[in-house]
Amino acid sequence: MSRTYQDIYQKIILFLLISIIIFFISQSFLIKLENNFIYHIHNNHDYILNNNLTFKKVSIAHYTTLYGIRTDSHTKIFNDNLKQICNILDPKDYSLADSVFVSLVDFVRFPILSNGISYRSQHQSQLWIVHSEESPRNSYRIIDMKNITDLDDWFNLTSTFKPESDFHIQYRGYRIKPEIGDLLKNKLNISLHQSINLTLDLLSDTFINGSSIYLNTVLSIFHKELINRKNILLNICPYTCNQPLSSHAIKSLQPYLKQTKQKILNQNIVYIAWFVSNCNTHSRREDYVNKLRSQKGIHIDIYGNCKSIYHSPISSIQCQTLKSNCTENILLNYRFYLSFENSKCDAYITEKYWIQGLNGHAVPIVLGAKKEQYQRIAISNSYIHVDDFQTIEDLAKELHRLNKNYSDYSKYLQWTQLYDISHRYKPTSIIDMHSTLCFLGHYQYLHSLKEKNQQILYLMHIIRKIFNITNMRLPNFNWTTAKTNLIRISQFYNPNVNCWDNNYPSIFKQIYNYLFTWWKLF
Repeated sequence: MSRTYQDIYQKIILFLLISIIIFFISQSFLIKLENNFIYHIHNNHDYILNNNLTFKKVSIAHYTTLYGIRTDSHTKIFNDNLKQICNILDPKDYSLADSVFVSLVDFVRFPILSNGISYRSQHQSQLWIVHSEESPRNSYRIIDMKNITDLDDWFNLTSTFKPESDFHIQYRGYRIKPEIGDLLKNKLNISLHQSINLTLDLLSDTFINGSSIYLNTVLSIFHKELINRKNILLNICPYTCNQPLSSHAIKSLQPYLKQTKQKILNQNIVYIAWFVSNCNTHSRREDYVNKLRSQKGIHIDIYGNCKSIYHSPISSIQCQTLKSNCTENILLNYRFYLSFENSKCDAYITEKYWIQGLNGHAVPIVLGAKKEQYQRIAISNSYIHVDDFQTIEDLAKELHRLNKNYSDYSKYLQWTQLYDISHRYKPTSIIDMHSTLCFLGHYQYLHSLKEKNQQILYLMHIIRKIFNITNMRLPNFNWTTAKTNLIRISQFYNPNVNCWDNNYPSIFKQIYNYLFTWWKLF
């Protein structure tokens, strides 16, 4: 019996040893296979050029959803021209993509290779872009990390509200009204900066009749894209977008501007409207409103979902039926509107300013990003910033002064005669992130070629020109080396670095707000 047990024991030991050997051999084989696969993917372009084959498209994959919306190979992203050289992959194929898109709000964790080797070290040439349309306070909702430094040295490009981002995103943008630009140029002899070079780029036959199918095709497509984008920009932004008029130009225009019609309101009572749905915030805006409302002669009506157990919020039939003119019709009855953000973070300026605030009927009072950031991004003289006042009492006094002095008040609405507001004028409305990533992918491929003929150099010039005409700076992309530095997110988009507000209200503070703060407001 003991002999039998000994044989079984030896067989088990032998089986375990063989299993361990097989495991290490298989892991070594998989690593070698993966490295060969990566090498093949990254050198595929040279092979295509040398052998004149149908070329591989630059591919992009969404590693996450975008606010719960899936982007995959069936999603229509590119126009018919760019479809020939750009491709969207399914999320599961992100490891095969040239660029990977990540929405911070939907992000959970980074990919991990089964062999324990860092995914990023094996895919160094991939461009990873991090995107957020929230403040740093609200971007890390479901992420699985111990510290925000876990995100460092992974992403190549950024897409946030910060102007320093590679893609500066906004809810809206503005342009000089074409008729105002024409008036300044033709009648007042004041020249404005032209956003587009009107010189037509002619494509020489020398550059489209090369020996490479890839170069001929890509060059033709990029040249069409350059002309197309020039025409679009000339139509949308003939006198630049998101660039204010000079004080000299505005002063010269005064005789030609109409006087805004005065609202017949009680001059002793300042009527203010506020649309709000988030009742407990990092910025503590609810506390600020509570104190402002306690000032003599300040009347604030609140619309939205916030309420106390004692009072229900004021509601509008139009708002309840979701009519598009809800906000506009309501604000006809108010002089001011509270554009208060839920967080006080760098450049965090949302629809509360761009959409509700710039309604053209009531002057927005803003709280959130710092004043100098509003001066850099927002329309000048279109808002009142709370930071201009040392106390809430000082703000209330200024509101009373403007309420009685319509001439000074109307200056805050004069922008409506100078600028147009639209999502089409956003900094990234023309070149979207997907086409940009596609262009950069081709640029990197071309740059990696050891021998560059005139056709390749001209093609690289065309790609750079597309970015120049649309003021796409891409500060983290080096055009000389065609490389990027990995970004330290812990410094670029960290609530402890880029915000100066409070922690989210505790459960006790939320109960207090529910019982008392909102009770007072209503």
